[in-house]
Amino acid sequence: MTEGPYKLPKGWRWVRLGEVCEVLMGQSPPSSTYNYDGLGLPFFQGKADFGELHPTPRVWCTKPMKIAEAGDILISVRAPVGPTNLAMERCCIGRGLAALRAGHEIQTEWLLFYLRSIEQELGQSGSGSTFNALTKKELSAILIPLPPLSEQRRIVARIEELMSRVREAKRLRREALEDAERLWQSVLADTFPRPGQDLPPGWRWARLGEVAKVYAGSSAPQDPKYFENGKFPFVRVSDLSSADGNKIIRTRDYLNEKVTELRLKRAPAGTIVFPKSGAAILTNARAILGVDAFIVSHLAAVEVNERLAERLWVFRWLQTVDMGAYIENPSYPSLRLEKVKTILIPLPPLEEQRR
Repeated sequence: MTEGPYKLPKGWRWVRLGEVCEVLMGQSPPSSTYNYDGLGLPFFQGKADFGELHPTPRVWCTKPMKIAEAGDILISVRAPVGPTNLAMERCCIGRGLAALRAGHEIQTEWLLFYLRSIEQELGQSGSGSTFNALTKKELSAILIPLPPLSEQRRIVARIEELMSRVREAKRLRREALEDAERLWQSVLADTFPRPGQDLPPGWRWARLGEVAKVYAGSSAPQDPKYFENGKFPFVRVSDLSSADGNKIIRTRDYLNEKVTELRLKRAPAGTIVFPKSGAAILTNARAILGVDAFIVSHLAAVEVNERLAERLWVFRWLQTVDMGAYIENPSYPSLRLEKVKTILIPLPPLEEQRR
């Protein structure tokens, strides 16, 4: 009988993870077998590929070394340790992940929910001199409380019921935010004069390029090695939709120190970003970088000269500009930055902008 850290209800028992699961550690295949064209199996390397419940493929592999099956739990075992996702399909896993395949005594969902409940503790465990990591031995030795299968199913059903309420609450919050955004656009329209209107005394019309540097980002590195155990934020167009209060603090992708081999555009915190190519232009999404970050080439960056204009004034004004009106080729939507620089902005004195 395995001893655990606390007493369990009657009929429950403590087990080691390796007693109730098959534990498969990932292994990265040669980079020459990677592709972005959907050939072979989806290749997941670590937490950067994770979603809320399931990972999203970005890279595929034609010669996988270690394969997880649909329904396996994927757990991050290298910096950070602990985050989990559920594989939706057969996939290749790199060394940043392990796959857990539940045996007949344990329900996959029960194990997933339990691992998520101890994610913080897992993140503080492991070994490694340069960064935290879990070995197969350490992972297999993790203690799991194991109720009877009928009790596992009952608890999982209750958790899923509560989670459905959380999802509904998130949906209502999303609708409320959309209503607030419509109201906000109305407020902005009443605040900023439109081109052709008379300006209040002391105001003037200026071109965006007069008060800010306007530039594009760099193409995303194609070799996944630049993203392994990354720590430098790399902002993609998709990060705009997850901005926290219009500010990008966290990103889906992070680059590592090898990025110094490349000449990528890095924008300072406070830079305004918005889509410059593709259908995303029509969303009129805007965000401010909350951290220094590398930015993808599909984004335009506006770095405001704060001796001439208040950053938030420019940002709020940009929220009123329909960039779709500046698309030159509807068959392939894109913005020419030289044209963006000429867009007019109403400019009051700095003190008035701040007020």
